[in-house]
Amino acid sequence: MASRLESDEGDDRVVNNDLNLVFINSSQETFTPTQSGAIATVIWELCQAARRVGIEPTVITRHSPAPPYPLPGLVQVKHPTEPRSKAGIYLWRGERRLTGWRHLRQRQYAMRVVKAIKRLDLSKPVFVLNNDPEMAVLFRKKFPASRIIHCFHNQHECKPRFRRQLAASIDMATAVSGFTANWIASYYAIPAERVRSNHNGVDLKHFSPSTICPAAHPVVNFLGRTGIEKGLDILLDAALLVSRNTREFSLQLLGSNHWDRFVLDDYQRLLNDRVDQLQSRGIEVRRPGHVGRYNLPAELRKAHINVVPARWDEPFGLTTLEGMACGLATVAARTGGTPEVVGDAGIFFERESVNGLAEILERLIRDDAMRREYGGRARARAEQFSWDRSWAALWSCCR
Repeated sequence: MASRLESDEGDDRVVNNDLNLVFINSSQETFTPTQSGAIATVIWELCQAARRVGIEPTVITRHSPAPPYPLPGLVQVKHPTEPRSKAGIYLWRGERRLTGWRHLRQRQYAMRVVKAIKRLDLSKPVFVLNNDPEMAVLFRKKFPASRIIHCFHNQHECKPRFRRQLAASIDMATAVSGFTANWIASYYAIPAERVRSNHNGVDLKHFSPSTICPAAHPVVNFLGRTGIEKGLDILLDAALLVSRNTREFSLQLLGSNHWDRFVLDDYQRLLNDRVDQLQSRGIEVRRPGHVGRYNLPAELRKAHINVVPARWDEPFGLTTLEGMACGLATVAARTGGTPEVVGDAGIFFERESVNGLAEILERLIRDDAMRREYGGRARARAEQFSWDRSWAALWSCCR
């Protein structure tokens, strides 16, 4: 199968696909190992698992100038140019309010995806959509004979018009955790038997424990987007409390507030202030920014403790599982689907409890044996999750 790019003018080249399994990436995400988020990672890993059993999926995704994942059946669709003038922005925002589509020019992009699919000339396709309920509703109208699976990667909301239509538009919904599955069934009024929990997996060879001691003193790690919902400020405030009693630790913060760039907003200024305070106390804080998929395991292996301080209901936490697979002692806020991932292999604190997190961190920093024990537990727990299992569960929905 050959990759192609759908431009504004179109392209007559066709991707051959005998099996007609088509992943539709979220309209808000690209498909690269360097500038894309968790949904792209999940689709890539599921495609790899499918190919291991002889199935060659097609992936249709928003175009990115960065090199994409090397998938033979990849179709990139250019997103319509967003208006730059105030009048144009008001016009498109008005259309969005009128039609119920969530994002600016999302509908126009969806129609380009439909056009690209029709060029593929598929017979009886199975579409697997991701965090795009509006597109799922459109697909049912455009492809009434197809099978449509919608994968929810979080508690994804939409406008009432599409919320009411989704249950009748899809054959099955999956969610990355039982917590998210229950939320989806309730929010979209989908019968429980048509919503399945399907946990993400982890590449246990790629993400593996370090064979050498990463540093002379414990390194506390954060991995993820640095948006307010991820709670990085909670970790930094806890570290400030710990630094009153011991300074024999450092931090590394992996991530940015956007996958492909950094934007200095008020929350990032708050984080910078906390980092400055820690550094003034002699605590080293390493901030490499966003780390691509291929380089991520090496960065994780530089740490001893992985903290997931999310203040929102974390749906699954792919980064949580990857830190566990690298043998990092895991500390997490008890939110959303995180307990399903961590099980009894980590230590929980209550949502937004700076004092609770600080107490746990200080114990782990001071106690090498405790860190090693929980690092071993984390790895053993991660070994229960695989992308092959995730693929098998998805394939049963597709059939």
